Amino acid sequence: MKRTNLTTLLIIVLVIQLCGCAPLRRPIDSRFGFSAGLKVTETNIRNEDWDRALSSLDDSLATWKRIKPYLQLDIDHDYINDIEAGFVLLKGYLECGEKSHSLALILLIQDIWENIGSM
Repeated sequence: MKRTNLTTLLIIVLVIQLCGCAPLRRPIDSRFGFSAGLKVTETNIRNEDWDRALSSLDDSLATWKRIKPYLQLDIDHDYINDIEAGFVLLKGYLECGEKSHSLALILLIQDIWENIGSM
């Protein structure tokens, strides 16, 4: 009986490794709402509402910290580092009220997130 449980566990781990993170991104996003938070930040940037943009960025960062451990299992760390570097730069641009740079960065972060499963 114990051998069967161990075999089943090994098969599950193998399937997860072979499938990759692509099938997991959507359920993770649905559960935590990371894309929605990024979209709120984008809207606040377009409206030049810097206080709300910073607040929504903080919310997105908190969500990112919750989902990051799930992604680190299978995603190349360069993509995770790119998202985190984008957050740091974005916060600086938001604090200075730089609309064009802020908008470019939030769109870049959204693009990386949207395509992270296919990378």
